[in-house]
Amino acid sequence: MKVKSLLHTLVLTAILLISSGAATARQTHYLSPNGNDAANGLEADTPWRSFAHAFARMRGGDELLLLDGEYSDANGTGAMHFKGRYSAQPPSGPSPENPTLVRARSPGKVWVLGGLFVGRKDRKDSNIRIEGISFDSGGALYNTSHITLKNCGFRGGLGIGTNDHHEGNTDNLVEDVWIWASGERIIAINYRAHQNVWRRVVIRGDGCGTSACSGSGNPNVGFTVYDSRDVSIQNMLIVDRILAPSDSPYSDFAVAQHTADERYYFGRNEWLGTISLNSPDIGYYMEPDSGQTIDPTIKISNAVAWNARYGGFNFARYSTNNLIENITSSSVEGDVIRVAPELGALGGTLRNVIAQGSGRYAINSAYPSSHVSTGGTARAFNQSQCRTGCYRNNVLSDGSLKYLTRIEAASPLKGKGFDGSDIGANVVLRYGVDGSHFGQPGYNALTKTSLWPWPNEERIKVEMCRDTKRGFCSSDKRLDGIGLVTLTSYIWEAIGHPLPKGIYP
Repeated sequence: MKVKSLLHTLVLTAILLISSGAATARQTHYLSPNGNDAANGLEADTPWRSFAHAFARMRGGDELLLLDGEYSDANGTGAMHFKGRYSAQPPSGPSPENPTLVRARSPGKVWVLGGLFVGRKDRKDSNIRIEGISFDSGGALYNTSHITLKNCGFRGGLGIGTNDHHEGNTDNLVEDVWIWASGERIIAINYRAHQNVWRRVVIRGDGCGTSACSGSGNPNVGFTVYDSRDVSIQNMLIVDRILAPSDSPYSDFAVAQHTADERYYFGRNEWLGTISLNSPDIGYYMEPDSGQTIDPTIKISNAVAWNARYGGFNFARYSTNNLIENITSSSVEGDVIRVAPELGALGGTLRNVIAQGSGRYAINSAYPSSHVSTGGTARAFNQSQCRTGCYRNNVLSDGSLKYLTRIEAASPLKGKGFDGSDIGANVVLRYGVDGSHFGQPGYNALTKTSLWPWPNEERIKVEMCRDTKRGFCSSDKRLDGIGLVTLTSYIWEAIGHPLPKGIYP
């Protein structure tokens, strides 16, 4: 009886240890282009060499540290992908709180050639955090949940979701990431994928120029939310996107819905503190064009579309009860703000808007507007008029708008908006608590943390400027006379005023 009692106690102790996590403590492994798969992989001086070897031996919840260098199937290290002899996909972690970690030991010094691909059609990969790595050939969260991409660059585009399975791609987080591509029609996409957060993302398109990017039905886009709901886009910048001569124009930010299937109903999507700068077509083209939408369909708050070729904001078709507020916009041609006639009966709000410079109307809206400034435009309104708080200020000369990112203190439009808010956008603070996924506390809240200087901007300039020297990639001097142009100075100095003191410590 004593032996049996002792055995029973040992079994209970083992069960308690396992349930407490003591038996599944995270193990750190190392990978290097100079490694050896015959090594133990447990120390920086005895790293493994290939992803295929490493991921086959790691448990879910372990950590893989990537040492400096380039990883590719060509050099025997592979990619984080299902394709390739030396490539493999990371194992899922046990829970969102205990994810598998794959990260660069020195962010900015690790390139994975061959891209990132997580999940398969018949397998969902979950609870994985990927950090500090730069990917060539793009990335795809193909069948996933609770994936975090942090401090990563993607040359070649990035997408969450697909159209060939119905398992969904939910609760993913893309945070402090930069994406650029040429030869691609869409640079980044959230496709049939719900409850995802894109936070502090920089996007640039360098033109496509292929037959797949021209003609009817092939619009070129910077970032799109497609057949998705409950997607939160926070502090996303789309800067200096260009088109090849044969490319079909569309917009920097876009939405679409082609599917009446209730799994892909479109709605409750939000754009918070976002900026479109120098769009070659339209800044924001919001056109969920078929099927049932979820009310409210679209929320846009503290958003900028500046120097857009054919219009700043265009809202059309089936979106219901949209909320459009605190907007700063200018266009070269077309309407600065357009809300299509068919939306008038569906309800919606348009308020706290600066609409500056236009080939047509400043505000051509089926929604009656309030608290708007339409200075610098020959024709202010079409369809409906401003109800209250109507101004004809030229914000570029009255002191209201020196920087795209804020409304100046003590200026004519400061505090003159709805409920005492400003007329125009303020994009100076971060949205969302760092690391928070959709629905978690503070995930879409306006924080008190400054958005500027932009995180990782030195690394962003090195990586995104390998392909071009235009825009923030130029070697021009800042207008404030301090050093070369940065991403931060490029955005702040876009109207022609030197970067104010205090942005950089």
